[in-house]
Amino acid sequence: MDLADKKVVVIGLGKRTGVAAAKFLVDKGAKVVVSDVKSKEELQAELEELDNYEIDFDLGGHTERVIEDTDLIVISPGVPDQIPILKRVRELGIRIISEIELAYHFCKAPIIAITGTNGKTTTTTLTGEIFKEACSEVVVGGNIGRPLIQDVPNISSEGFVISEISSFQLENVENFRPKISLILNLTPDHLDRHGTFANYIAAKKRIFSNQKQSDYTVLNYDDQLTREFGNETKGEVVYFSQKEDIKDGGLYVEDGKIISTLTGNKEFIIEVDKIGIKGPHNLENALGATAIAILSGIDLEVIKQVLQEFDGVEHRIEEVAVIDGVKYINDSKGTNPVAAIKALETFDAPLILIAGGMDKNADFAEFANKIVNNVKELILLGETADQIEADVHSLDFTNVKKVDSIEEAVQVADTLGKEGDYVLLSPACASWDMFSSYKERGRKFKQAVYDLRGQ
Repeated sequence: MDLADKKVVVIGLGKRTGVAAAKFLVDKGAKVVVSDVKSKEELQAELEELDNYEIDFDLGGHTERVIEDTDLIVISPGVPDQIPILKRVRELGIRIISEIELAYHFCKAPIIAITGTNGKTTTTTLTGEIFKEACSEVVVGGNIGRPLIQDVPNISSEGFVISEISSFQLENVENFRPKISLILNLTPDHLDRHGTFANYIAAKKRIFSNQKQSDYTVLNYDDQLTREFGNETKGEVVYFSQKEDIKDGGLYVEDGKIISTLTGNKEFIIEVDKIGIKGPHNLENALGATAIAILSGIDLEVIKQVLQEFDGVEHRIEEVAVIDGVKYINDSKGTNPVAAIKALETFDAPLILIAGGMDKNADFAEFANKIVNNVKELILLGETADQIEADVHSLDFTNVKKVDSIEEAVQVADTLGKEGDYVLLSPACASWDMFSSYKERGRKFKQAVYDLRGQ
C-alpha cells in the first residue's frame, strides 16, 4: 500500500488508535487530516501527543474537509459505522478501512486474531504469555489496549502478532487475513451499535472471511453458533470442547485432563485443576490458547508451564482483598450479562453482587435467573439499575439496594458481608454511563475496597 502524498483522513482520535494511525500515516508520507466530533479542549492530551507531526485537524464535527480530494479513510473502532459523514463517503466511492486493515498491509509476521463475546482479553493475554516464553519476537495488541499499527510494522517475518479483535474493528476490513483465527463464543452484545444480533454475528465472521486452506480457524465446539462457522470458513477447522471428545484434530477434556489430537496422536497437555485461571469460562480460554500454541509449533512443556503460572488479567475475576473474612472480587470487565453469569458460576460461597451500568439494549432475563439462584444480596447502580431490579423482583427476589456510586456500593457491601462471603463486582453492563472505561470502574472499585482497610 503506497501512501506517499495521498490524502488520508483518520476519523476518530480518541482511545489511542487514532493517534497511532495518524503518526504512522505521517511517517509513510501521507497528507493526514484527523477529524473528530470532539473539540480541541476535549482532545487536549491527544493533540499534545501529535504536536510534532504535520497534521491538519477537523475538530468539533466532520466537515466537507473529510471528503474533499480524499484518497483513503481510516476509521477508529469507536466511531459508529452509520454516522452521516460515512454515508457520504460511501456514496462518493471513497475507500474506508479500519486500523487493523491498515496494520495488516504493513505486517510481515503471521497474525493470530482472537475474538468472541467473552474471554477475548484473557485468551489473548494468555496466548501472548505462552508465545513470549517460546519466541523472541512477539507483539500483543489490538483491542487489548495497544493498537496494532503501533507495533506491527516493526516486527519481522520471524515473529508473531497476537491480537484481540473486536466486532467494531472488523466492520471495515477488506483483506485482513490472520494465519490463525479464534472465535471463543457468541452471545448478543453491542446491539446499541450493531442494531441486531445478526449484524453482530456478521461482523465477527469477518475474522475468517479471507482465510485460505493454509490458515486455521479455531472454533468452540460447545457454542452452537461458532461450531456452525466450521461450514463457512475456507481455513482448516480446529475445534475445542469441554463436553465432546474431539478425536480428529482438536482439543477436549477427558477425565479432568486437556487432551490434544492436533498432531495426529492423543497427547496429554495438563490436568484441568492445575491451570492457574479457574472456572469453566477460563477453561474455554485455556483450550483456545492451547490450540493456537500447538498449531504454531510451541513445545507442550512450555504451554503447560504457562498454563500453570498464568493467573489472569486485571478486572477479570481479580481478587482484590480479604477484609474481615470477606473476599472482594473485581470483574469490571464483565460488561454483558453472559460474562457476568460466567463470573457468578465461578463461586460457590454466598455472593454479594454489585451490578448495573450503561444500557446496551441487553436482555437481563437469564442474568436475573442466575442472580436468584446464586446471589444473597444485590447492589445496583447506573442506567440499568431499575431494569435489573424489575427483572429480579418479577422472580420474587427482593434483597436489592440501589446506590449512586461505586464507593457507596462498596460501603453497602461492607455492611452486608459476613465472614466467608464474596463481594463481586460484575456489572453485566458497559461502564460509559459513569466511567470512562471498565478499567476506570475497576480501579475505583479496588480503591474503595482498599479504603475500607483504612477505616
